[in-house]
Amino acid sequence: MNPQDQPRTPYVPQPAAAGRTRGGVDAVLIAATVAMGLIAGVYYAFACAIMPALSGADDRTFIDVLQRVNVKIENPVFFASFFGAFVLTAVAAVQQRRRGGGVLLRWIVAALVLYSIGALTTMGFNIPLNNELRDAGDPQKIADPAAVREDFENVWIAWNIVRTLVSTAAIACLGYALLLRGRATRAADPARAADAARAADAA
Repeated sequence: MNPQDQPRTPYVPQPAAAGRTRGGVDAVLIAATVAMGLIAGVYYAFACAIMPALSGADDRTFIDVLQRVNVKIENPVFFASFFGAFVLTAVAAVQQRRRGGGVLLRWIVAALVLYSIGALTTMGFNIPLNNELRDAGDPQKIADPAAVREDFENVWIAWNIVRTLVSTAAIACLGYALLLRGRATRAADPARAADAARAADAA
């Protein structure tokens, strides 16, 4: 029999429920990446703009500005991103585990671990330093503002660099997970695979 005359297996579309499930997984993974990017961006802004800009300020101005920043940053938008990045990444990991795990799950878990390190750094070091700076009181009434600044500045900057690096690495992990997810989705869709093959042949 001529191979061209052999019957072809018809393409059977995936059930709608399966498509919705995939879409839900993708949406959570994308949201986790966005939330994590926002938080890493906050840390990055401190590392490359805010703290360098304040390095030349006098001691009382330095303390006053950071006291104000530390008060204003405690708002619902920041907290939604800070905790949302962890929760969404954890949910994405659970969803991927239910779908069979694999290499994609390992990258999501890696992102979760890295972000957790950054969050623990924030809560264990940066926030206590912020509280000490706040408790120092009115900058204009501090007897020795230079000493207050010395106890805060370099240590805070060092820990901010740590959380910036690990959070950025976490975004890279989620970004790669999204790339793998896209490849898997295309490979599982015969229609997309056929279109890709035709495009390759045309090229």
